[in-house]
Amino acid sequence: MKTEKREGVACWHIDSQAQALRVELADGSFFVFPYTNFALAHFQKGGDADALHVSMTTHDLRITGKNLRELGMALQKPAVEWIKELPSRFNLLTNDHHVWIKSIEIHEAPRTLFPFGNKEAKPSG
Repeated sequence: MKTEKREGVACWHIDSQAQALRVELADGSFFVFPYTNFALAHFQKGGDADALHVSMTTHDLRITGKNLRELGMALQKPAVEWIKELPSRFNLLTNDHHVWIKSIEIHEAPRTLFPFGNKEAKPSG
């Protein structure tokens, strides 16, 4: 198991036996998403900040921070037990290879009856 720490403060934890991803927000609230609801992860390298977009069947997550590639790769297994935002004061320590999660946004995934276009049921015959 691996926990990524910055001066005693962890922002994520790897556990190869994880059944769900717990997402902790700065206000103390959290969500738990079973990995059976995982749809995709998309990593984007940025100049000032990286972005990691994670889609679950019910919610979409947008994670920003530094060095998020390793976190995205761990989601592939799936092996991330939890993630959480770190206070902005840790931004000064991001010149190394450690993951730093600046913010996590969670939105309900849009629900559509026909996700691949507007299709109407037509009688056969």
